[in-house]
Amino acid sequence: MRRLLIYLLGAVIVVAAMFVYLLLRPDIGARIFFGVDPSPVAISFKHTYDVPAADPKTEAIVTTAQLFLDSLDDDQREAATYRFTDNKQRSNWSNFPEGMVPRGGVKLGALSAGQRVHLDKLLREFLSEDGARNVTYQLAAEDLLVPGGLFGVMKYGSEHYYAAFLGEPSTTEPWMFQFGGHHLAINATVFGPNVSFSPMLTGGQPLHVRLDGEDTFIVQRETAAAQAFMDSLTDEQTRQAIRAEEPIDLVLGPGKYGATVAPEGVKGSELTAPQRTLLLEVIAARLGFVNEDDHAEKMEAVVAEIEDTYFGWWGRQGVLGAASFRVTSPSMVIEYAVQNGEETVDHAHGIYREIGNDYGSAWIGAD
Repeated sequence: MRRLLIYLLGAVIVVAAMFVYLLLRPDIGARIFFGVDPSPVAISFKHTYDVPAADPKTEAIVTTAQLFLDSLDDDQREAATYRFTDNKQRSNWSNFPEGMVPRGGVKLGALSAGQRVHLDKLLREFLSEDGARNVTYQLAAEDLLVPGGLFGVMKYGSEHYYAAFLGEPSTTEPWMFQFGGHHLAINATVFGPNVSFSPMLTGGQPLHVRLDGEDTFIVQRETAAAQAFMDSLTDEQTRQAIRAEEPIDLVLGPGKYGATVAPEGVKGSELTAPQRTLLLEVIAARLGFVNEDDHAEKMEAVVAEIEDTYFGWWGRQGVLGAASFRVTSPSMVIEYAVQNGEETVDHAHGIYREIGNDYGSAWIGAD
């Protein structure tokens, strides 16, 4: 009996030690229990870059970025800036909060009111009005979560969002701007007149927020567009589009650099002209987050590829945001994945990736 008690006490001590260790290293727990892959992206960089001449939009972005950087003190600027080749920092984004997944950059909660104004102006240069509003909604939603999270290791709240630069803002050299935290990641790589926003993580928790006296469903536009497209399909097209009766998670989410996904669902070439217009609305709802200049260029490619674009649906219809869906074209993938089942739609993850051009790798990567 005494020996058994000793064994039980030893087991309790081991479990307690493991528990304390995981509290101190929540990133390890995230890897073990949630399959989080924090490994950096693997881009081999060119020695020199043939950067095209910048356009007025890039010039405005660079000017605004420099104003934000100039507003930082020395310690903040050091925290905010990384080498352009820093692949580890490139991968420091996730749908998980700080603590479970490390971040890098200058912390939103450490900025003064004036510095926040400069950061907001920069975000509005990169993003459209809809995109900037989405950031505002997500930050407001984040502040509705319990501060500190589980045992204080999962750091919820808008103060735990970060801004970072890889390389220096420039019209003649490539550079990158990152902004995000829990459920949000803006990864913008600037290459002359071109900007890659891939990968871009959206979604949110909770999805229902009240801001400035108005109730908002953060993913209203894209989920309504997806449902409108489904409503337009014939019975046979619906059978092609629906891949399963239950929602699925993201396939190309965080940690999936270089991964690919086979197109599934109903194909654009099988759609009528009005149905293709509705499918374009689904895509535009997400791409509408980027500034007008880059949005127009990206949508031009989307329109040209519409016949080879697929739409897949996982889950039931009739409740906005209760199902998962994916749009796959030759040049990009958009995913929406509800996270807490079909009954309470208040948590979702979304991803946008440019195929073969994550982080601008088609421009900056060595052959």
